[in-house]
Amino acid sequence: MTAKPILNVALVGYAFMGRAHSNAYQQVGRFFADCPFEVRKKVMIARTADKLAAAAETWGWEEHSTDFDAVIARDDIDVVDITTPPNGHYALAKKALLAGKHVLCEKPLAMSVGEAKELAALAKKMKRTCGVWHAYRFCPAASTAARLCREGRIGEIRHVRGLYLQDWLNDPTVGAGWRTQKRICGSGSHGDLNAHLIDMTRFITGLEFESVNGLARTFVDKRPSGDGMVKVDVDDAFLFLAQLQGGAVGSFEATRFAPGHKNTNFIEVNGSKGSLRWDFHRMNELQFFSFDDDAHVQGWHNIMCMDSAAHPYAGSWWPNGHHVGYEHCFTNMLYDYLQALAAGKPFRPDFADGVAVQEVVDAALDSAKTKQWVKIVRSQKFAGPSPVRVPAAAERNAGL
Repeated sequence: MTAKPILNVALVGYAFMGRAHSNAYQQVGRFFADCPFEVRKKVMIARTADKLAAAAETWGWEEHSTDFDAVIARDDIDVVDITTPPNGHYALAKKALLAGKHVLCEKPLAMSVGEAKELAALAKKMKRTCGVWHAYRFCPAASTAARLCREGRIGEIRHVRGLYLQDWLNDPTVGAGWRTQKRICGSGSHGDLNAHLIDMTRFITGLEFESVNGLARTFVDKRPSGDGMVKVDVDDAFLFLAQLQGGAVGSFEATRFAPGHKNTNFIEVNGSKGSLRWDFHRMNELQFFSFDDDAHVQGWHNIMCMDSAAHPYAGSWWPNGHHVGYEHCFTNMLYDYLQALAAGKPFRPDFADGVAVQEVVDAALDSAKTKQWVKIVRSQKFAGPSPVRVPAAAERNAGL
C-alpha cells in the first residue's frame, strides 16, 4: 500500500473552535478513505501556556507552543489554522502567508473589508490554498439545497429570509467578554451570526448581495467584569434588508436576546416554482415545496439528506438515515479542502469569499449608522457561485 504524503498542521487556539477543528483533523482520515494526506496534528499554539498543554494532550497534538512566529518559521509546518477571536485573524494569517504556509481561518476573515482584501490578494500572490471555516455549507442538506437552486427546481429566486437566534446574553448579569468588545470582535451578533447567513445565502442561491439597509440595537449597555462594569459597544441584535442579484430580496435577523433560542440557524428561499428551507436544529433534513408536483400531493416535503447515493458526504459516515451532527460539518469541509490542496485546485469558500461576506457585513454596519440604504461595492470580479458537491460513485455506500 502506497504511503500518503504527510501534511503537518499548526492550530492557533484551543477553545470552542480549537476543539471543533482538532476533532476534524482527528477524524478526516478515518472516515474519508480517499483522504489524500496523512494529516498530523503537529503544534497547538496559544498566547499563554494556561490550559494549553492539557488541551494539546487531550486532542493529540504532538507539541504545543506560545511562540507563533517560531512555529511558522519551521519548514515542517504546511498548514496554519487560525481559530482566535476576529481581531487576531488578519495579523496571524498575513504572517503565515508570508511564511509560505497554506492558511485556514475562522470567520469572519478579518475586522474590515480592507484587511480581508489584503489577505485575499496575498493568498493569490503567494499561490497558497486558503479557506474560511463557513462549515455550515458542508452539511449534506445545505449542499442539497444549493443543488436544487442550481438545477432550477425552485425557479427564479425571489425571496431569502434568514434567522440566527441565541439567548445567552439575555440575562444582564452575564459578564462581559470578547464578544461584547468591538476592538476584539468588530461587531456583535451581526459579524458573528449574520456572517453565517450571508455566506449560506451566497452558497445556496448563488447570488451576490447588491445593497443593504441595517438596524442595530444594544439592549444592555454595560456588563459586569471583575469588580466593575464594562461598556458594551457592539450590537446585541442586528436586522437588515437586502437586495440581491436578479431582483431577489432578503431579510436577515441575528440576536443574542431571543429567549428559548440556543442556536436557531434558519434559512428559507422562495422562488417562482417552489421553496426550500433548512433549520440547523434539524440539520439532516431539508424541506422542499414545488408547484411542479401534482395538485393533490402538493405540500412541503421533508427530505432526509442522509442517503449515500444522493447526498454529498453521507456515504462516508453512517448507514443511510443515520444522522450526522455539528462536528461532522467541519470534517466534511476539511476533506474538501485537502482534496483541493492535493489536486492544486481552487477551494471554496476561499479568502475571496471571505471578502464578499465582509463587504456585506461592513455595508450593513454603515447603513445602521447612516439609516440609509448602502450599495455593496464589490472589490473583485464575481467568481460565480461555489460548486455544489454531488456524490461520486466511489463514495456511495462507503460508510455502510
